Amino acid sequence: MKWLHEMLALTKRGESVVIVTVIETNGSAPRDIGARIAVSKISSVDSIGGGNLEHEAIRKAREMLNQPGESIRRDEFVGLGITMSQCCGGAVRLLFEKFSGNVATHLCNELEHRGNRQIHILVSPVASQAATMVLNTKHDWRELPDFLSSAAESMVETAEPSSRLVSDGEEEWFLTRLEEQPSKIVLFGAGHVGKALVKLLQDLPFQVEWIDQREDLFPQDIPDNAVVRHLEDPLEALLDNPQSGVFYVVMTHSHGLDYELCLKILQGREFGWLGLIGSETKRKRFEKRFIEDGVDSFTLHRLHCPIGLDSIKGKLPAVIAMSTAAQLLEAHQEAFEAMSLDSDKKSGSLETFVTS
Repeated sequence: MKWLHEMLALTKRGESVVIVTVIETNGSAPRDIGARIAVSKISSVDSIGGGNLEHEAIRKAREMLNQPGESIRRDEFVGLGITMSQCCGGAVRLLFEKFSGNVATHLCNELEHRGNRQIHILVSPVASQAATMVLNTKHDWRELPDFLSSAAESMVETAEPSSRLVSDGEEEWFLTRLEEQPSKIVLFGAGHVGKALVKLLQDLPFQVEWIDQREDLFPQDIPDNAVVRHLEDPLEALLDNPQSGVFYVVMTHSHGLDYELCLKILQGREFGWLGLIGSETKRKRFEKRFIEDGVDSFTLHRLHCPIGLDSIKGKLPAVIAMSTAAQLLEAHQEAFEAMSLDSDKKSGSLETFVTS
């Protein structure tokens, strides 16, 4: 959700922003429902499908930025064939929402203070200038209209869809489940695979802590979602990080260090995910030692080694990195789906924040 990060960044700088959202599609369309782009006076972030559709949407969004008022909203259907000369030939409905001043500040404060690992739903009225809302699963949602609360509850209880348009007569609202709380990855190793992996993770929902003993191996260009730590003893990083929910990736230059890191992580038991680079032979040798050091079989089963998806073969660093990134994304999505199923059971309701 690059658009969300850009919206927060623009608001902090006191700039206005227009969020353009695909809220309906008919036939073939370049992006799915829920795709968004954040537009400022000089830039645009994310995509609703590119081509003439996106070009025209950005132009209209910038026209809105020049209009007075802190909150302006409009929607329109766009034919992609004759109107936009795009070969997909379907149609999309776009929602344009301008946020500036106190309205933008209030909404972004609520978005920024979302609880970790808690589901939030962004709710925008389509056909009126009513307030945009941020809902979370902490308190009561009985003040919402029945059709809206039912739709929000359904989105909390299931993993799909992540965005949907709901209506009651002429009243329409667009709901999006925000799952942008990133999974934290602690990555040990700045070798060829580590470098390739960090590049792939920069556009995915992860926050990376990148650790190595060899400071000279880190590249100068570090992605925004990564923090580099040069540690003479990488085991120190395990003292600084509470394990709960953390994804660990171990791919150092030393088999001995790999073992010590994995042993400490496995003994803690509270990690979210653990991957170790290496072969089946390495896993078997390590497993024997882990058992001797008191790691139980259930916890040991959670170790992913060889790292990466079985369906992606190859030993090139780029291939291993791609396979590992896909496996991490799969684990992230599984963790979110589990959170979706558990969150409503724990709280039983939604808390509502409304922009003023």
